[in-house]
Amino acid sequence: ELIFIIIKLIICVFLYYAAIKFIKKLTPFLKPKKVEDKIVDQSLKSFLHSILNIGIHASLITLCLLILGVKESSLLAFFGTLGIGIGLALKDNLSNLAAGIIILIFKAYKVGDEVNINGEIGFIYEIDVFSTSIRTYNSDLIIVPNGVIISDKIINYTKIPIRRLKFVIRVSYDCNIKAAREALEKLLRDNPLVINDPPIFSHVESYEEGFINIALKGWTKNENYWQVYWEVMNNLKDYLAENDIKLPTNKMDIIITQDSSVHIPK
Repeated sequence: ELIFIIIKLIICVFLYYAAIKFIKKLTPFLKPKKVEDKIVDQSLKSFLHSILNIGIHASLITLCLLILGVKESSLLAFFGTLGIGIGLALKDNLSNLAAGIIILIFKAYKVGDEVNINGEIGFIYEIDVFSTSIRTYNSDLIIVPNGVIISDKIINYTKIPIRRLKFVIRVSYDCNIKAAREALEKLLRDNPLVINDPPIFSHVESYEEGFINIALKGWTKNENYWQVYWEVMNNLKDYLAENDIKLPTNKMDIIITQDSSVHIPK
């Protein structure tokens, strides 16, 4: 009888690994890293990979237990109890699972989109069963639970083909505001990557103590946003100097009063 059980165990192990290898070859969803497969969206592929991976392993383990002679009624009772226990212990993860399904159904974002989620800005790297991975501009990989994402706002910069540029420039009170605005608008207008519709415009955003804030706004295509942004930032100081736009400097007014109790020799 012991030999019979060992033979069954060997058959189960062989069947388990053979089935895993067969399903991996048969199902392209189990290989989400192959981005050349364009039939299924990469976002859906990574999500289904996680779901199928869990489901297939659970099904194969159940089949192996049946082969070893475990009764169906015992398995049903065991999995029922296990399901209740896991459901209570992992209720937050189940909400993350539901949130992941909602994200895929409503297509809030997909793999490769540039987003701002929960204060983290970067590109969607992977959409998993319970979480979403974001690759930041510093190449850091940040994992955010799907439940947190659904309960917070999502800014998807890739959804719209164009993106607004905004620069806030501090100028001195001695500066000619009209001339400064015209010069700043010309700076964007001269950049071939900045589009003219919607139009470029500027306005005084606020009057502060010691300086005036001028907001400069324009639009560019999503793929050109960061190139235009850094070009403007790198050339801004020299451009302001060439157009005689005065930058504010820190000033301190010191008033000295003569104290009558102190004798100052003449």
